[in-house]
Amino acid sequence: MCADPEAFALAVKIFADRYRGMKIDSIGGFDARGFILGPPVALALNIPFFMLRKKGKMPNVIDGAAYSKEYKGDDGAGQDALCVQRSAATAGQRVVLVDDLVATGGTLMAGVDLVKGLGAEVVECACMIELKALNGVGKLHERHADVPVWSLISENILTVKGEESS
Repeated sequence: MCADPEAFALAVKIFADRYRGMKIDSIGGFDARGFILGPPVALALNIPFFMLRKKGKMPNVIDGAAYSKEYKGDDGAGQDALCVQRSAATAGQRVVLVDDLVATGGTLMAGVDLVKGLGAEVVECACMIELKALNGVGKLHERHADVPVWSLISENILTVKGEESS
């Protein structure tokens, strides 16, 4: 999408229009693709943006618990941990968390845990795509039933070209 400025601008507009009028105080974006969509949405809404980063990449942070990913990272274990700057969100603030994809739900769960730990309300998690087969939203709702998840694109419209049959 980043290679198509019109599509990217339309996605930003759709996200911003969704949250305009909802009294959102800030947008939090997940490392790293949430850093692409989150800032222009925050700018369109004239609100601050903050980063939920992988552990060890920012100063003055609160570290979250380890969570499982759908793929193995540098540690070879499929585990990671998020952190957020202490001043990212404060008690009573209304926050939307943005990422590119919901897969297993581990990243979203870790982010919601961190932001709620700061006393803020997570109004919604917003993603470009939800991979429903991995049940990430269901797993998030086991712990945070009060946090809705919205995705722009359904995996049902995505296609992968495989080998052509003879």
